[in-house]
Amino acid sequence: MRALVTAFLLAFVVTGAQTKQFPTVATKSALSAQDPPPSPASLISRAKALELDTKYVAPPGDALLHHAAGFAKVMCSAVFITGLDPDFAAENVGYFTAPYEMRAKLGKPAVDREHKQVHVTVPGGGTRSAVYLGDQGCVTLPVGKEWVSFKPVKLKSSLPDASKQAWPTGDVLPDDPPPSELDIAKVKEAVDVAFDPPEGKTAALVVTWKGRIIAERYAPGITAQTPLESWSMGKSVTATLMGVLIHQGAYELWQPAPIPEWQEGNDLRSEIRIADLLHMSSGLRIKALEDPDYDPIGTYPDHLYLYTGGADSFHYAATRPLQWLDELPDPAGRGEARRRIPFVSAARIV
Repeated sequence: MRALVTAFLLAFVVTGAQTKQFPTVATKSALSAQDPPPSPASLISRAKALELDTKYVAPPGDALLHHAAGFAKVMCSAVFITGLDPDFAAENVGYFTAPYEMRAKLGKPAVDREHKQVHVTVPGGGTRSAVYLGDQGCVTLPVGKEWVSFKPVKLKSSLPDASKQAWPTGDVLPDDPPPSELDIAKVKEAVDVAFDPPEGKTAALVVTWKGRIIAERYAPGITAQTPLESWSMGKSVTATLMGVLIHQGAYELWQPAPIPEWQEGNDLRSEIRIADLLHMSSGLRIKALEDPDYDPIGTYPDHLYLYTGGADSFHYAATRPLQWLDELPDPAGRGEARRRIPFVSAARIV
């Protein structure tokens, strides 16, 4: 379990390493009610002034091949996990790692149902593929490889039958009417907005109130049992697993993150704490679409490369250099000043 969580923690490393900079508490307190908020340009300038002089190394490989890998992965998940029609999926699913404007430059995805693979070719040469591996989902194959670099395993669930368990541990909902203090008509109006217009492509919506489902709706062809793309919901799962381990005494929230690549010599990254990773504030140097200074005509973003590169994403994230450092008091309240920790940046939702 510890090794699993160590690996999952690195999902936070790159997705939250470099984000929009906001004023510190001291800066905020210095602003009067009449002062306008700092402009994005001034915030970027302030962040640049605090950067370390470390080198940025762009992700390797051709950008269009990476887009092809993203397209193959999205299609693999849509067809073999969600169960969508390939033509529908190609038009409606997964813009994040396979932008629609890039799909027009690529060949039509070839769905191999016998081997549960999807292949996408790049005009002029090159093919990227993704394969369905059962409990490990769909995985992008490394460039030039015909299989993944790990052994897929079948997972055995110890969970009880969901159809016989009350929600939230199961699917059984109460028969009694919603609480009288709720305006169900207003709730229904809100749900209607989520599905209108259809171009919004909302697949599913569930609304809870005080631990109870008070509204849910699904798009045509989608049910409560349909597996859908989770993306950053994985961060919540990781944080929950880490919370369990902290409660069990395996870790402390403010201890240095147990990342092997950071433990050699005098590596300043060894002072990055578990809490910093959970806050998505590692301070590592990467490029992402959400960065306020992101250049769309620049190099392929590290954030997407983790999904499309077919590389060891955990090792890639752990080997990025630091971009920011700062000195802050110990947040655990022990009165100890930490010598240096990564510059705390705002969390980003992917």
